[in-house]
Amino acid sequence: MKKKKSVGRIIVVMFLRSFFVVMILLAAGICSYMLTMKYYEVSDDNTDKDAVLDIVGDVTADAVSRNIIYSYDPATKIIDAIVIEILNTESGNLDFVTIPAESQITVSNEIYKRMCAAGADAPQIITLSLLNDYFGDDTAYEYGILLLEDYMGIDIGYYTSMENSVFNSMFTQSEETGCFRPSDQLVTEAQSAVQSDGLESFIKTKYASLTSNLKVKNKLKYIETYSKVNPAFIYTNIVPGAATGGNYIIDAEAANVQYQTILSQPAYKVPQSDAANVSSKGKNIKVLNGSGTEGIAAAVKAILEDSGMTVVKIADNPEVIENTIIYVAEDGMGTDLLYHFDNAQIEVKELDEGIDIMVIVGSADKELINTRQY
Repeated sequence: MKKKKSVGRIIVVMFLRSFFVVMILLAAGICSYMLTMKYYEVSDDNTDKDAVLDIVGDVTADAVSRNIIYSYDPATKIIDAIVIEILNTESGNLDFVTIPAESQITVSNEIYKRMCAAGADAPQIITLSLLNDYFGDDTAYEYGILLLEDYMGIDIGYYTSMENSVFNSMFTQSEETGCFRPSDQLVTEAQSAVQSDGLESFIKTKYASLTSNLKVKNKLKYIETYSKVNPAFIYTNIVPGAATGGNYIIDAEAANVQYQTILSQPAYKVPQSDAANVSSKGKNIKVLNGSGTEGIAAAVKAILEDSGMTVVKIADNPEVIENTIIYVAEDGMGTDLLYHFDNAQIEVKELDEGIDIMVIVGSADKELINTRQY
């Protein structure tokens, strides 16, 4: 009898322990949920969407025009094309960077918190084609700027949106690269407007068929630069990344390097087809320390490897130089390395067997030693 009672008592004790464990886990779950909701709660004092969109900054006509262009279906409001137009008034360069509309980006916790506080009803993983579904017509494109700036670490000046029928008349997409570029029709119309001194009227007419947060009077400040653009020297790019599961995942770090490289390019002197840039990823890179500061070669090696590049050897250079030199085995290589250095120069040179690129780091880049801990 005692044995049965003992077994019964054990069963009761085990049941109570299990019950209390379940209750504790349930309580923890409820507390976690409440804390999360508290973290992202919308307060009555901060429901204005401007509270988050003011991060985008004022819309002005800067020396470099950075215009993100959205094409959308007027029936569904789904975005089907995105391209950033970069017009540099100092170099005269005109570049277009295509961002696949099916791109997915993860919103940083800080930005997501501010979005929720501003009343935005959107997930933390955003598909760019659905911006209008997440935010509505009045702020969707500004949110697009905010999210891409935060994700890629870049600066976009303003947006332009248009129905896809208008976009398709103005842009054409390469079947090989997926890049958008101005259509032959648009180029012909623009050249005709330049020759007849009617570019101002041409821009105003185009503005009537689109929406932008840059006023037309500010857009007209770029007339002189547009009029001097050589159509053969218009460069096109697609943002680095990979297609997966029906979406496109942007390589944020590589995209930042690409963007900054475009902004810093000197005036284009040859057509893009004759000056195709070759990615440094997959190339064998040798780094020499010519800065006179110990540890620079190792620091640069780590920086480049963080960007997905392969450094096969580091060593000291026999002499100290001021500005970094990037020696490449073939013309077109090394342009994506320029972003990492201050006033670096690229030169084509015969290199040791098995080496595609050799970087001699100069004293002007000695501060790179402070960018990471080794």
